[in-house]
Amino acid sequence: MNKVTSIQASVILLLCSFTATNDDSFVGIYGVSQSDPSAIELKLNADNTFSYQDFSNPENQIKVQGTWSAKNDVIQLNADNSETSFHDKWKITNEGNSAKSRKGMTFYTLRKL
Repeated sequence: MNKVTSIQASVILLLCSFTATNDDSFVGIYGVSQSDPSAIELKLNADNTFSYQDFSNPENQIKVQGTWSAKNDVIQLNADNSETSFHDKWKITNEGNSAKSRKGMTFYTLRKL
């Protein structure tokens, strides 16, 4: 193998070793069981919009929508017009079947429904 062919093969191998995150694998509805009164639900749409609700505190119910972006397995939610503090960073785990978030000392794990 000559030097040029060797460099080309190395470049092709290097480019193939990187895999892009498939945003479609994140699309879906993540939530708690239907019997859970907190009714926490995160819906990620294919057009990179989302809706999120958290009724765990009846006096401060959260319902927001906006856009989302993904980097590696982390989803960042960007609310349209929300001054409400909410879980806006989620790690997708379990082959796309779970979404986990931590805000202060509050930990959430949602399952794909």
